[in-house]
Amino acid sequence: MTECSENGKVSMDDWMKLVSGRIAAGQKLQISPRGSSMYPLLVGKRDEVILTRLDRPLKRGDICMFRRYDGTYVIHSIHHIDHGNLYFLGESQIYIEGPIAAEQVVARAESFIRKGREYSCSSLWYRMMHEIWIFLRPLRPILIETYRGVMKRH
Repeated sequence: MTECSENGKVSMDDWMKLVSGRIAAGQKLQISPRGSSMYPLLVGKRDEVILTRLDRPLKRGDICMFRRYDGTYVIHSIHHIDHGNLYFLGESQIYIEGPIAAEQVVARAESFIRKGREYSCSSLWYRMMHEIWIFLRPLRPILIETYRGVMKRH
């Protein structure tokens, strides 16, 4: 059983043990990511990710929740896999993070909800857009600033 402190708070490690157990048992978890590393695909506190267990081999483009070596939990997409190690990239980032061992991956996203609409992570639309976005990685800072500027005007 997860222990709560006197003020009712649960440590991230205890919370993740509970979540990991439920995901491994086949339950899905719908969470709203924080931060901006997945922008513009996911906007923190607005959009959501539906996480599921690792029921198939991971592949390029999969959005996953993993634990960094410092204990931080992150949701990013797989840029590539090399000799069993995973390399991740946030949608607003240009630097690839890795290697990340497969054991550090807690769950993968089955779908995401963006602006109230659900999209499957296995859809052709998502896979195609992800590959285009990977190709445009060096231009991301310029593209994101332009996108933010356009969105502010509307």
